[in-house]
Amino acid sequence: MIVIPVIRLAQWRGFTLVELVAIIALLGILAFVAVPRFMNQGAVNVSVTAEQLANDIRYTQSLAMTSGQGNRINLTSATYQITTSSGGPVAHPATASAAPIPLNNVALSGYNPPLTNNYVAFDGKGIPYTDVATGTALAANATITLSGGGNTRTVVISPQTGRVIVP
Repeated sequence: MIVIPVIRLAQWRGFTLVELVAIIALLGILAFVAVPRFMNQGAVNVSVTAEQLANDIRYTQSLAMTSGQGNRINLTSATYQITTSSGGPVAHPATASAAPIPLNNVALSGYNPPLTNNYVAFDGKGIPYTDVATGTALAANATITLSGGGNTRTVVISPQTGRVIVP
């Protein structure tokens, strides 16, 4: 014999006012936490790209120092690329590709001057140069500006030491 329980409408009473208020409060807290994160997505993208560029500049400097030969990082408004001092492409350590690194929805600017040839080069000692052909060392801080989505970050390269920071 199969017994099927019968649910009476009188037993179903719905949600209480306290339960509804608790659910609305939880949804409000979630919205308070989640919405600013989505609204600030552009700032996160610019910050991440600035840190990646700074790390790649540091990598280019260390590559030049370990190989004893000059390397440089070439900049355009939408890409950058690690090359030898003569301009031959070097494979990026993360992608293993020698192709330029695209900057997704981020633009580079403000680096010319002092980077008059749109690159910063490092010699075998890690000293930054603005022009490899003439041996012109970086004379002042080089500030590279990254912007996108209304947000801006900078990457600063110091002369003599080649120290790279994202202030």
